[in-house]
Amino acid sequence: MRSRGRAGILPEFTAQHSIKLSPKASVPVTDRILNLIDSKTFQRLRRVRQLSLADRVFPSATHTRFSHALGVYRNLLDYLRHLDRFPRFQDQYDREDYLALLLAGLCHDLGHYPCSHQLDHLPAFPAHETLTVALLEGKLQFDGENLADLIHNQFGLEPQQITQYLQPMPQAGKNALLKQLIDSPLDADKCDYLIRDSHNCGVDYGSGFDRERFIDNLMPSRDGQHLGIHEKGLVSAEKFQLARYWMYRSVYWGHTVRAFISMLGRVCEAMSEHAADPIWQQQLLGFDDFSFLNYIADQAQKDHVEIMQQLALGRRPFKRLFTLSYYHNPERYEQLLNPELRADLCEKIVRALKQSNRFVRPSDLIWDVPPPYKTNRWETFPVITGSGTEVPIERESPVIQALGNAFLHGVRKIRLFIHPDLFEPIQTLEINEWL
Repeated sequence: MRSRGRAGILPEFTAQHSIKLSPKASVPVTDRILNLIDSKTFQRLRRVRQLSLADRVFPSATHTRFSHALGVYRNLLDYLRHLDRFPRFQDQYDREDYLALLLAGLCHDLGHYPCSHQLDHLPAFPAHETLTVALLEGKLQFDGENLADLIHNQFGLEPQQITQYLQPMPQAGKNALLKQLIDSPLDADKCDYLIRDSHNCGVDYGSGFDRERFIDNLMPSRDGQHLGIHEKGLVSAEKFQLARYWMYRSVYWGHTVRAFISMLGRVCEAMSEHAADPIWQQQLLGFDDFSFLNYIADQAQKDHVEIMQQLALGRRPFKRLFTLSYYHNPERYEQLLNPELRADLCEKIVRALKQSNRFVRPSDLIWDVPPPYKTNRWETFPVITGSGTEVPIERESPVIQALGNAFLHGVRKIRLFIHPDLFEPIQTLEINEWL
């Protein structure tokens, strides 16, 4: 006779209290989970927006990392409750594994500071995952609070039991499958932010999949190493992936959003001296979105002051002067990944315009180059048929097969933005001739 399972043992799965969460959700919480949520380290997420500068395009996109973290935790409760029904899943783990994963999901964004996703490729701005792990392990503290002690006292877990799911780990092994619940093409993170971001941006691109049916058809692979979906949930999985594609094309990677992000990135490139500052990480955690942008504006070099005024005090995005898609011209796209070639092209533009009595400063031109981790591949996952056969999703679904290329088509774009006052006079500039 089967046991009640790990989900039946943990009090978090039978919590009597809940937190109401938009859109139309309820998050069950125990007293010990509330104690963690009420910590100063967790509460600071109320002051960090989920989509940072996207509110310049979608004015209601002012929701925070705080609500997203609660949504991911709620999803993980449902993921684990469902997957716990499968012996090959349940038999791999004990109650501490489940609890550690729940806490990893709840705390996965603790290290986010304003605009961190847009800046963590720059030397002065650490990856938010690095700060999250440091906070959970007590190596970094916010306002003197040791989160590692709080977690040990409330949950009896060592920090490393939690942080292992927030760091790279082998693709196979005991905990590889659990990590996929918070980091994979089907994870609880995407299952929250697609719906939440769509709702708060006022668009319906991310809310078109059936969350309940999607979760109810998640399955572990036969070897217990991979998260897949039963063929009965194939349409839900297709809609889930379509939601991701649409949100990237229309929101996350929309050209005006990218213009604002690229403007901020240009200013912050010049802040490399902070990389060696031992208290800079602490300072980053203390910013909210407004104080952060004000600080960057105060620190801006002379040529960048106007950019910050257009970004932080007004709404004047740079305009697209040039866009090159990988799928239109792969060879030229690969060439423009070279920063020296991009700098040389800007110099040619400045010289050409100067000859026609049009003055353009180097700071009036800003490149937007997608990071490699966004453009390398479209992730895959297995579909489990009624007979138990496992096939990659792209072989079972022509929709997903086409969607992989479509997604990369949308993000593999290099753009050159120009100061809005200069756009009209030179928008017919034939940049292609100089490549």
